[in-house]
Amino acid sequence: GQVPWVINKHVLNAAQRCWDENISLGDIPSRTDFVLPPEPIRPDGDNKDYKSSDGEFRLYRESLTKYRRVYQKNMDLRSLRCSAILKLNQAQQFQNFERIYFPYNLDFRGRAYPVPPHLSNIGSDLCRGMLTFAESKPLGPRGLYWLKVHLANLAGNDKISFDERAAFTDDNMQNVLDCVNDPFGENRWWMTTDDPFQAMSVCHEIVAAIESGDPASFESSLPVHMDGSCNGLQHYAALGRDMVGGKAVNLCPSDKPQDVYSGVMHEVIRRVADEADRVLDFDDSNLDALSKNQKKMLAENRAAKLVNGLIDRGVVKRTVMTSVYGVTYIGAKKQIQEKIEEKLEGKGYDIDEMDNEIYAACGYLASLTMEVMGELFIGARQTMNWLATCARLISSQGQPVTWISPIGIPAVQPYRQKQPYTILTLLQTVVLVNNNDNLPIHKSRQASAFPPNYIHSLDSSHMLLTALEMEKRGLTFSAVHDSFWTHACDIDEMNDVLRSCFIDLYNKPLLEDLKKTWELQYPSLVFPELPEKGSLNLNEVKDASYFFQ
Repeated sequence: GQVPWVINKHVLNAAQRCWDENISLGDIPSRTDFVLPPEPIRPDGDNKDYKSSDGEFRLYRESLTKYRRVYQKNMDLRSLRCSAILKLNQAQQFQNFERIYFPYNLDFRGRAYPVPPHLSNIGSDLCRGMLTFAESKPLGPRGLYWLKVHLANLAGNDKISFDERAAFTDDNMQNVLDCVNDPFGENRWWMTTDDPFQAMSVCHEIVAAIESGDPASFESSLPVHMDGSCNGLQHYAALGRDMVGGKAVNLCPSDKPQDVYSGVMHEVIRRVADEADRVLDFDDSNLDALSKNQKKMLAENRAAKLVNGLIDRGVVKRTVMTSVYGVTYIGAKKQIQEKIEEKLEGKGYDIDEMDNEIYAACGYLASLTMEVMGELFIGARQTMNWLATCARLISSQGQPVTWISPIGIPAVQPYRQKQPYTILTLLQTVVLVNNNDNLPIHKSRQASAFPPNYIHSLDSSHMLLTALEMEKRGLTFSAVHDSFWTHACDIDEMNDVLRSCFIDLYNKPLLEDLKKTWELQYPSLVFPELPEKGSLNLNEVKDASYFFQ
């Protein structure tokens, strides 16, 4: 909260122009609604012709589904427009301030969040692009290099070595110049990047540094990010000293970054292709004659045929990322369905007509992805199961799960059985929810939420320890959970700091201390033995170039 910021006027002006000219880009939504079909009229229910009536109702339901889907899309667009207007409006009001500060809150796990709800560095690409440090520092000998790496990351080229990323920016220097000199001209390369508004801000900084004639002396205020590689799995691997998991998430030295998402993707693609190519050894023309097992096999085969060829890194990424934070099967299916529908729409399919098939296929794909995750990250699964089992034992006593984070923050899970009360009035029905600490705990939520909450308390501890050390060294530091930011000239030093803090954190007997604390609190409970640790050497993190990247 003590880091001062200013508004990046280049990005603010570009974002405002996108809004004014109805250019849908990133967080700037379209200002034109989708064409809403007429609301279908429910057919007469007194029709005595059953077959005719059944057909009418089927068409009515299909038309109603399409109508509701488009209506919801328009409601979502209106919500996105409100959000964009609020962000742009706040940036305009602050654009001439010399310093802006964001006060922070810590949640019950110790995670830090800026208080302002619309414009802050924890926000979306638009928010981050419109903000830059108020204080500038000379780039020094390596600053321009890290700016180039940062641009490649924002363009989605983050699966290659740092040198290759810097070379990517050099190869696209004409695109970078066009972004700065004529962003809305014929060459709109910057708009095709993963994070267009942040990419624009980096383009301006790179061009200004080069055109200064002495990049090493150029005063740069742009924050450069170093992000954890699937950070939740990094913490699980460090807890259990999991060698296989540690290598997959870049805790070990390597010439190029390991990509856990691609590893899962390739295995899912292989299994889906095998299933799609499989020839069923039974007649599926009469579904009623099939056994339960045959129906399941048929459903999986049809699902595989539908999604075969549509799976890429983006389809599985969110499920892999959130798996260590306790994502459910329903949550995973929803994440995957959004991506699959995008791809099918892009191929010209009417997804409304295929609603049931898509739903079933995404359920199959979610199950398969979670199955592959469980097989690839056995160490993480064992630690997760141990944490959940202990939480289940504690909640069985009617007590919320509590622990002390490594930096001394007492954490208490707030999940209780809320009591809703319905009040009927002449005008409306109002539901009031009683939510206080005297209500009985929600046992299942206490157990299922504890593993991700405990990991969140560890990643927040790592971030705050890094922040304290950076402050001791007089360096600017900001962070969004597992994304650490500083000036380009200080990236190398920040990389050393965050690795040292991570090693110091996990050299402590965290799980052993946690178990001892619970045994003192609940002497009548018998907690399971800790999972066996692997052979990962934490000191290798010092030389793991892509631990944060």
